[in-house]
Amino acid sequence: MRTRTKITTALAAGALAAGLLAGSAGTASADVTPRSCYGSAKNFSTTNKVWPAYPNWATTTPNCADVNVKATIGANVTACFDQGPGRPHKCYPQRWLSQGVWDTAVTDVSNGKKFYLKFDRNTSGKIAY
Repeated sequence: MRTRTKITTALAAGALAAGLLAGSAGTASADVTPRSCYGSAKNFSTTNKVWPAYPNWATTTPNCADVNVKATIGANVTACFDQGPGRPHKCYPQRWLSQGVWDTAVTDVSNGKKFYLKFDRNTSGKIAY
């Protein structure tokens, strides 16, 4: 009987410790990911409704899984990616960006891809990619 109590106590303590570790690890990773992505954000301003200004390209980084935009005014945006020499750019469906909040221009982007954004009006703000 005494052995069974010790085993039960040890199992309960182990489960409690595992739960505490898992809870703190989940909180830490949830806090780090957005900070890492938005922490790398840059100021942007459009020229002729395009960012970056032609003929420049932006290149996706491992900082963010998406292209995130925080525009000073609401605007529609289209993200276009380079497909290589002699191939047309691949443009994704237009998305609405709400004013003053982080929105995604395009999701699930690979690292190292060249892209530009086309807006329906000139705007500025922050961009993280």
